[in-house]
Amino acid sequence: MSRSALLVALALFIIVPTHALAAEVLGYVDMQKVLEESKLGKRLQDQLREEFEPRGQEMAAEEQEIRKLQQSLERDAPLMSADQVSKQEADVQKRIAAFQEKANGIQQEIMKVQQAKSREIIGPARDSISAVAKKNKIGMVVEPGMSGVLYLDEKLDLTAEVVKHLDANTK
Repeated sequence: MSRSALLVALALFIIVPTHALAAEVLGYVDMQKVLEESKLGKRLQDQLREEFEPRGQEMAAEEQEIRKLQQSLERDAPLMSADQVSKQEADVQKRIAAFQEKANGIQQEIMKVQQAKSREIIGPARDSISAVAKKNKIGMVVEPGMSGVLYLDEKLDLTAEVVKHLDANTK
């Protein structure tokens, strides 16, 4: 480092105390909490539940039926011929395969809908983060789950204020 750069860095260190610099420049927001605690996030979660809960119940009933078939086969197998056991095992395997295929399809659909719903909250959340950061004269806001962030003082947490702002500014 050149001598002039070192002098500038030293002058900045003396002029702007480090704790004041950190308090005015950095804040963080837990986006998962924003999704879970804001009115908009809760509404989007309720929409997901409303859309997919009936299918989840249907899948649970199907899984229960398959378990009953497996238990019945285990119980009755000693009394059945080898061909009958083989045929019923094949039927159970077909139902399991169909169940897994249907479950995977629903899982993929849930992921797509979750991504779309997440986009609905990201824009307003970013607007709220920006408004709160500007109000508090914060130059940078990070998310605690970010790679490389090892420690964040709780005093820098803006999450509650962002949720409050988001709730006040969304329908």
